[in-house]
Amino acid sequence: MKKYSIKKLVLQEICLLIPLILYAIYKNGYLIYQKGLINIVEIFKPIYLVLIGVVVKVIIDLIKERKIKIDYNLLYVILISMIMPYNISIILYTISFTCLYILSLFLDKFIKLNKVCFIYLIIVLLNLLFNTFTFKNILEESVIYNFSFLNILFGRSVGGLCSTSILFSLIAFTILTNNFYYKKDIPFMINIVYLLFSFIYFIITKNSNILLNSELIFASVFIASLPEYSPFGRKGQIIFGSIIGVLSFILSLLFNAIISVYIVIFILSLVGNHKSLKNNVQG
Repeated sequence: MKKYSIKKLVLQEICLLIPLILYAIYKNGYLIYQKGLINIVEIFKPIYLVLIGVVVKVIIDLIKERKIKIDYNLLYVILISMIMPYNISIILYTISFTCLYILSLFLDKFIKLNKVCFIYLIIVLLNLLFNTFTFKNILEESVIYNFSFLNILFGRSVGGLCSTSILFSLIAFTILTNNFYYKKDIPFMINIVYLLFSFIYFIITKNSNILLNSELIFASVFIASLPEYSPFGRKGQIIFGSIIGVLSFILSLLFNAIISVYIVIFILSLVGNHKSLKNNVQG
């Protein structure tokens, strides 16, 4: 992929992430502030996490390259901040993100693993040592909600800090499909396969808890399709997306519907480092 094309795709995806970040300020900031559960400074926590990632990336760019680079790492640091659980400590995030981002740059020399999922999963594990295991914000913890389909579509579900809006994720996907370099077959297959299995599960059990998975939709659109860590050929993308859809469904039943997709994407990025497997999926 040419350098100008990388820059164009990165900037396009960042622009499409802005509505999700703004909605997160409303859902995980303003609505909680209205109830008197946080102060006005805490409304903008989604922005703080994004800025932390960007500032760390810029400082490292200036040290290494003596210039600020608009590359995939810029997109990665924003995505990582957006999928964090609400209860992540800003201090913990700053320290752990900085160390892990530097480590990931070092590991790039030896192995290509999905940087977003790698850093995310370790920070979530670290967060578990200091906080309870929950992706709910303060308001969701204190009140039991029964949201309508429209509410869930807009993003009133439990998930990452800025990744719960199904509507904005689908709008982003629709726009990105017009970009020649965007691997649209991957998110399409992930969601089709996942929906098929989760709908069958719903028919059998009448349990709809995993039917609408906003985190899976967000991850499929922005993270599973990252060019560095996914197949290039259409056949490979279809296989790759189908595997993520199946395994994410299984892990959602066995473990956690929010984290599952990131575990699967991370594991597949490791598997993809074996040349024989990579060659098989790029045709």
